[in-house]
Amino acid sequence: MCCGQKRQALRTQVDQARTPRPRPTVQNPTSITYLGASTFVVKGAASGLTYLFSRDEALSVDARDVPALVATGMFAG
Repeated sequence: MCCGQKRQALRTQVDQARTPRPRPTVQNPTSITYLGASTFVVKGAASGLTYLFSRDEALSVDARDVPALVATGMFAG
């Protein structure tokens, strides 16, 4: 591969990295309440979504994440 082709291949990779990826969406939103005393950030095991909970806050989360979150004992569903 010639130098010009290598540069073009690199540009293509950089352009692809800059392309925004679609944001995951909550499927079948289900409300759960965080029982902790401080702010808590957790990534959903099934959906990969990141959730930010505050003390005694109810939040709609992806239904696929509910079993793992409730199993921690830090959430009530």
